[in-house]
Amino acid sequence: MADFHQQGPITTLHRLTDGASTEALSFVSKPSVGRGVALVLPCLITELEGSALPEMVRQISDLGWLGRVIIGVDGANADSFQAAQTLFASLPQPTTVIWNDSESMASFDQSIGLPSGTGKGRNLWRCFGAAAAYGDINAVVVHDADISTYDSAFVARLAHPVVDDRLGFDFVKGFYPRFDHQGLNGRVTRLLVGPLLESLASSDSVNPSIRYLQSFRYPLAGEFAARASLTSSIAMPAHWGVDISLLANIHSLGVRVAQTDLTDRYDHKHQILSPDDPESGLHRMARDIISTLVSISGRENIEGPDFDARLDHALLSHRSNAISNAIPINSDAENSAAKLFAELVRETQTPLPPNLPSWKQLSTEFPNCIQELMSAVESQSISDGATDTSP
Repeated sequence: MADFHQQGPITTLHRLTDGASTEALSFVSKPSVGRGVALVLPCLITELEGSALPEMVRQISDLGWLGRVIIGVDGANADSFQAAQTLFASLPQPTTVIWNDSESMASFDQSIGLPSGTGKGRNLWRCFGAAAAYGDINAVVVHDADISTYDSAFVARLAHPVVDDRLGFDFVKGFYPRFDHQGLNGRVTRLLVGPLLESLASSDSVNPSIRYLQSFRYPLAGEFAARASLTSSIAMPAHWGVDISLLANIHSLGVRVAQTDLTDRYDHKHQILSPDDPESGLHRMARDIISTLVSISGRENIEGPDFDARLDHALLSHRSNAISNAIPINSDAENSAAKLFAELVRETQTPLPPNLPSWKQLSTEFPNCIQELMSAVESQSISDGATDTSP
């Protein structure tokens, strides 16, 4: 059952009634509103192999109010990109599909002085550039492309606080519980980010950035919405801690921020822990998140014993929560993750790569950069599907 609780400098939007999503849908369905909303899907080509993405595409097809869909595809070759275009061609909305691994995109990056790179941050950055090319887009909604419990009502629920002037928010983050028949998920959020933020806050209770990040119920959620003017002004993180780093970058802009309750249960593709491989899985993500939070806090290191105490409390709390809800407890998985996270917070933090420049900043140095981005998108089109890649 929802509550009224508000914490910190952001606003929490609760689902207090069954009509909460109905109100959001009613508002965004106004032609003057919905046509100005673009949905951005950062997508790995491997997600075409599962059942989640085709079902998501089917549901998005029914969003007659939605103005545009922009999909960024990572990890594709020519054949698999064509398969992606075929899938997304079924969308009735004007649709732009970006092939992030194409030669034309590599040439574009080189032309503006960017080193080569991949990842969710760069994917989102290119999608935001494409959104900026369309003069009729006022708000951008983002969600992941691997949600097995997907409900297209997410899109309206995220867009509403941004497009309704009665609410007047510039940025909205989604939150939800993550669990399935095997137990609680979201180990990085529950067993790393939560205890680490508590530890950092205990040593510097006046740090506004740490207090702000503590306000989010699920800071690593991939679902958010923002005004298009804001997505053009965001410096985009280019590492595996993109979701929480993006929150920090938003905070630096001094805009109005909210979080909204999306659903009673959320699940998507699970990443492996990979304790022996620091360059993949949750191991890599955890390292970059720790480096991000340590940098934000202004600290040089983390007090290991203090983190351990807070981690132990988190383990006990989440175990109790699972028992009280008749959810299975995977003690081995919980303890393995906790062991890895406790080791990582004691390591010397490695410097993170610089942010990708905002499109607003980039346009001052390269006035035609957005047009050149869209030219690169048009040149990579290898299918005559229903997709639209022209601004």
